Amino acid sequence: MKLMEQARLKRESDAHQKKGSIFEKFLFYLIFGCVLTSMIGVLVYLLTGASVHAKRIADEMLPRAESMSRLASRLQSGQVSYDSFLDFTLKGQQGTRVYIFDENASLVAYTTENINIAEPVSDTILGYGKQVVETGEQLVSTKWRSLDGVVVGVAIEDNMQRVTGAILMSRPSLEVYTSLMSFVRALILSSLIASVCMVFPAYFISRRVTNPIRTMTRASAAMASGNFSVRADESRDDEIGLLGVALNNLSMQVQRNISDLVLARNRLHMILDGLHEGVLALEADNALIYKNQAACQLLGACAQKDLLGAIEPVLPLCEKVRDDGAVRTMTLNAGERKLLLVVSKSQETSELAPGTVIVAQDVTAAERLEQTRRDYVANVSHELRTPIASIRSLAEALNDGLVKKEDDRSRYYGYILRESMRLTRLINDLLELSRLQSGAVALEQADFHLDDVVSEVVEQTSLVASYSGIRVTQRWNCEKPLTVRSNSDRIEQVLVALIDNAIKFASDDGTVVLDVRKDENASCAVVSVMNTGHIPEQHLPHLFERFYKADMAHTDGGTGLGLAIVHEILTHLGESIEAENEGEYAVFRFTVTLG
Repeated sequence: MKLMEQARLKRESDAHQKKGSIFEKFLFYLIFGCVLTSMIGVLVYLLTGASVHAKRIADEMLPRAESMSRLASRLQSGQVSYDSFLDFTLKGQQGTRVYIFDENASLVAYTTENINIAEPVSDTILGYGKQVVETGEQLVSTKWRSLDGVVVGVAIEDNMQRVTGAILMSRPSLEVYTSLMSFVRALILSSLIASVCMVFPAYFISRRVTNPIRTMTRASAAMASGNFSVRADESRDDEIGLLGVALNNLSMQVQRNISDLVLARNRLHMILDGLHEGVLALEADNALIYKNQAACQLLGACAQKDLLGAIEPVLPLCEKVRDDGAVRTMTLNAGERKLLLVVSKSQETSELAPGTVIVAQDVTAAERLEQTRRDYVANVSHELRTPIASIRSLAEALNDGLVKKEDDRSRYYGYILRESMRLTRLINDLLELSRLQSGAVALEQADFHLDDVVSEVVEQTSLVASYSGIRVTQRWNCEKPLTVRSNSDRIEQVLVALIDNAIKFASDDGTVVLDVRKDENASCAVVSVMNTGHIPEQHLPHLFERFYKADMAHTDGGTGLGLAIVHEILTHLGESIEAENEGEYAVFRFTVTLG
């Protein structure tokens, strides 16, 4: 649990550290986009703007060159003086060089940067001058990276439209580059200012976009932890609002599905916990994933390790079931219980890893009942076979004329009569026990004096007991008369059966004592039938079973059903009976409710 808590705290810490990452990234992308746009604009201008700027300079120089050409034409016709022409063409050109060619394409005059030093004229200028003179057409060269820079040329014509010379003007590449870079610097500066100005709008825009996302993140985290009452913001009319609606719908659907699953799981657990059969669910690696209370009770363990140890003999069977999918059964001894285990394949978590379900059923009672049934049939068969065999053998002897004397025949008839009476008693006892166990006998209860019944039974049985040298007495430890509420005939039957059993098993010249007293709460009378002797401890739990005979030497032809009938009668009357040894006495003690 401590490790799980540490892992949870670490996840929350990581989530807190990542809290502003979306906002920071969004803000960075906006500013980076502005700066990148400015840089691309500057780069594009550097690649394409230089030519445009050079063409613009050429367009500025061309009208001036045409003016000089007209002035030169007027000079040739004598309308303008030579000094005025030189002042206009060669002075005040602000970095623009002027070249004058005659009708033979020879350079007549040109301007320089330093009037004291004669600078050489490039072959390119001389070639341009010759080209203009020969063709009479205008020349425009925007090759600003060349040595001469931007060059324009115009032909000088007289009144007859004849070419009499040429005027060339050039702007050096350095001046073009300087002018271009000044514009680039202005563009970069404006881009930087625009980027700085974009920081604040970008900040607020990114906050407006990321805040709802953060809210939805917190809402989704709360939903993931099981708090489905949290709702995302649906007020916005954009995609974020639609996302909030979708998240809330997802939360409600998940909550509904989880509620249905929890309800179904609880119902399933209630059903499985209410079963008398034990249910165990195992994974493919035999890991225990479910157990109900009945399984813990039947196997005598509830801890996972103890349960796996209890079902260890079944695990090889689980492997076979997972392999072929066939349902298999086996029996398992769990302490005094005998369990029937049914192993089947559970729903597959994957095609390669199915689990198994083990259903454990306590068949101890069923096995005991089946054994009792077999014993009952065997005992009934034995008890019926003995008198019938005796009657048959005696009747066959009489029928075959083997008994000649009349006294012997009378004695044989007596044997047949006693065996038939014994058979009658056995059948009557079986019918009586069957009626009692089936509930077909209605035992009405009423108030009567228990002392009257006890005295009558003692008087009846004393004579029979005296033949065996046994004395039957009664002992009262409460006042008389003692009124009880029960069925007097059945209580008399119980007393007769218990005293008869005590006389049979009492020691020679022993005593049978019928003791009556009230219990500690004075709610019922306790009647004890005691005889001198001892019941072996191993026989005490089985004395009230059908056909059970503790001492075959003292049965005297008994059926073994008397105590079973006594137990059934008292059970139907709502009373209890027990057998135990007290000192020198064997005691059968039962209760009778006071009236």
